[in-house]
Amino acid sequence: MTFPTHPAAVLPLKLWRPRWFDGVALVLGSAAPDVAYAFDGSGLPVWPLSHQVHGLVLWCLPVTLLGCFLMRRAAPVVAAHLPGGGPFALRDYGALHTSGHSWWVTVTSALLGAASHLLLDGLEHAVPVIEHPAHAVGAVAMTALAVAIGRRRLIRRWHGEPPRRERRPLRFWSVVVAAALPALAVIPFLPAAGLAHTTGVRVLSALAVALLLAAAAGSAGRPHEATTPSPSHPQP
Repeated sequence: MTFPTHPAAVLPLKLWRPRWFDGVALVLGSAAPDVAYAFDGSGLPVWPLSHQVHGLVLWCLPVTLLGCFLMRRAAPVVAAHLPGGGPFALRDYGALHTSGHSWWVTVTSALLGAASHLLLDGLEHAVPVIEHPAHAVGAVAMTALAVAIGRRRLIRRWHGEPPRRERRPLRFWSVVVAAALPALAVIPFLPAAGLAHTTGVRVLSALAVALLLAAAAGSAGRPHEATTPSPSHPQP
C-alpha cells in the first residue's frame, strides 16, 4: 500500500533541488513506516513504533539506510536486466549505485521521506474520504514524475553513466523466480494475511528480496557491455 502515494509526495523535492536531496533516501524513507507491516503477527515491537514520531529515528532511519545500501549495490545488475522502458529509461537507474551526496544529506532525506509518510497518513485518518482519491492521484503523479525523469535522462545527469554489467537474463530471472515463488506461496498462510496492507507489503518485500538475490548472483559476472547507449545531449 506504500506505492505510489507516499513517494509521489516527496520525489518532487529531488527535481526541485537535486543537490539538496538524496532521491533514493527520499523514496525509501517514504516507504519505511509501512515495511513494519511485513512483521504483523510476529511479536516484534515494530508496530505502532514505525508510525510514531520517535519511530522516525528508531525504525525508519535504519530501515531506510539499509535499503539505500542494498539498492545501490543491486541497481546496476537489476537495471541491466530490465527492458528499456521507452520514456521511463529504466536502464538508466543502474547509475544509482553511487550517491554523490554527503551522509547528512542522505540522513535528512530519509527522515524527511518518513515524516512525510506520517503526515500524509495523519491527514487521511483525519479526513477518511480522501484516502482512496489520494492513492489515485498518487499513481498519476508518480507516473508523470517517472516519465519526466526518464525523458530528460535526469538519472544520468545526476549520477553519471550506469556502470557496465554483463547481462545474463536466464540466470538473473531464474533466480528471481526461484526466490520469489516459494515466498509468495507462503504469504497467504502467515499471521495477519487477511489484512490487505500486510499482504501487499509482504508481496512487495518478497519481490524485492528476490531481485536482491538475483543481483548478487549476477554480480559474479565481470563487466562486459554497456547496458544502454549514452544520450548525446540530455534535454534541459
